[in-house]
Amino acid sequence: METEFSYQSLNSVQGRCLATQIPPEIFINICQDLPPTDLLSLARVCKKFYSYLCSTNSTTTQEIWKNSRLTFLPFVQMPPPEGMMELQYVKLVTERGCQFCKKPRIRKVYWAFLVRCCRKCLEDRTIRLDQIRHHLQSPNLIPDDFLSGLTFTTGFYKSGWDRSPKHRPANLYWIQNVNDTYAEYIKLDVNGRREWIKRKREEGKIKMEEVVKREIEHENEYWTKTMENSKKRDDRASMIDYLIRKEKNEYGFPRFKMSIVEQCSTYNKAMMSTSTSPFTERAWIGFRNKLIPEYTQLFSSLRMQRQETERHLSPDVAIQTRQMDIVKTIFELLRPEGEQRQFSNTVTNTTVNQQQQQQQQQNTSSDSDNNEPSENGNQIKNNNNFVFENFLIKYLPWCPTFRNPPFVNKDPRILWDDDFLMSVLIPQLREEALYLKNYPAPIDTVCGAFLHGGLNNKRVFGCKLCINNNNNNNTQDIPQLYSFFEVRLHLTKDEHKVRMINDDSMIEVYPSLSKSADNTSYSGQLFPRNKPEVFFAAGFNCNLICNLLN
Repeated sequence: METEFSYQSLNSVQGRCLATQIPPEIFINICQDLPPTDLLSLARVCKKFYSYLCSTNSTTTQEIWKNSRLTFLPFVQMPPPEGMMELQYVKLVTERGCQFCKKPRIRKVYWAFLVRCCRKCLEDRTIRLDQIRHHLQSPNLIPDDFLSGLTFTTGFYKSGWDRSPKHRPANLYWIQNVNDTYAEYIKLDVNGRREWIKRKREEGKIKMEEVVKREIEHENEYWTKTMENSKKRDDRASMIDYLIRKEKNEYGFPRFKMSIVEQCSTYNKAMMSTSTSPFTERAWIGFRNKLIPEYTQLFSSLRMQRQETERHLSPDVAIQTRQMDIVKTIFELLRPEGEQRQFSNTVTNTTVNQQQQQQQQQNTSSDSDNNEPSENGNQIKNNNNFVFENFLIKYLPWCPTFRNPPFVNKDPRILWDDDFLMSVLIPQLREEALYLKNYPAPIDTVCGAFLHGGLNNKRVFGCKLCINNNNNNNTQDIPQLYSFFEVRLHLTKDEHKVRMINDDSMIEVYPSLSKSADNTSYSGQLFPRNKPEVFFAAGFNCNLICNLLN
């Protein structure tokens, strides 16, 4: 028999708070494992919990707050000041905000007065030592040491209200304490005042020693908390930077260029944020949605500015600029060796699986024709997911596509878009670099002598331009020999002043002289001294751009 549903019974269950039925003994055991902030929240749940945790006469309540403070507040180990309960002590230390004007985010506690307040409220409620006589309107009847029993704090000197007439930090006293002490002092006779001052002086010394200890304890907690928050902010910024660099495009390479991202206000605002909360996945989604349109707009703007600037370049400089774009893109897309190895294994396994699938599909004659489009699509997709390995960099300047790139409308001044670079041009360069590696050029060519003959640092290269000039002048001079780096410098600096070097048509190689030059030490031979010269010695012309632009 089905049980009939009763809304009345449901409402009666919902109307009761089962937590309020917890016995006090169990409630005390639960509170022993809670930090002070949770105890404060628990006291706001209901009147019963408030009576348990905020009772002024219960020793059990004081023990709950004391155990929580000692366990979860390592920098608040001193007992509460005289006349202050554990609950008030915990609230003074853990809560934030001015106790008078309710200004938020105030954490400075003035232990001399046992208050947490802002500078403005402190100014309104304190008085300097040199102002006390005028305030009490008794300039001659009050000795200077009648305030010996009061605690004080020192001003910050930079402000005007807490600075003495001699422009020194002044001692600040709580106005109410001064008034109460003065009222107590004037009621005594002459002999009683002497004993009173002596007693107050001893009490004041003990109180100030306690104030100093509490301030030191509080400052240690403050600086420790500051360093923890600083570390949290650094971790948050590192996470944002990591997620940006980890973001990939459809080709499996970094989507964002950090040089452009660093100019985005969304990125700078996030990196300079004072928040200490972890950067969650939800926060990353919102940040990414803001960053992408700003990045796209800034990228387009910078691209238009660059296009306008390079519109007036000469053709040879424009060609080298496009070659520099290729080099920069390849170096941005280079992956770590471990990732390359993992990617290569993945591609190999995928190729083997595809071959097995193709063999199975060939065995099934009825479905072979229908599967051709999907195979072609998979091949295109795999071609896009390429990796330009580190060891192929040295073959790059000798690739035909690098030496004569395909330009938009046959104009080298027009920029390529990233889609063309990553999906068409760079995969083609990788294929050509692999071909040069697997099929070495003859050693009597400049490419073969440099890449596979090991002759780049030997003086077996000659300048064809000089040889042609000698032939035109009907002279039979022995051609001057250089290393590969030296002959390229010769072409750019001496009487030739070539603006763009074509190694095959301008450099001659004499491989027969390599054996006689094996044990020869050349005096005054030039070697690359910096990174641009290293690139220049490897066959790149890109380092000529700076000089040509000037």
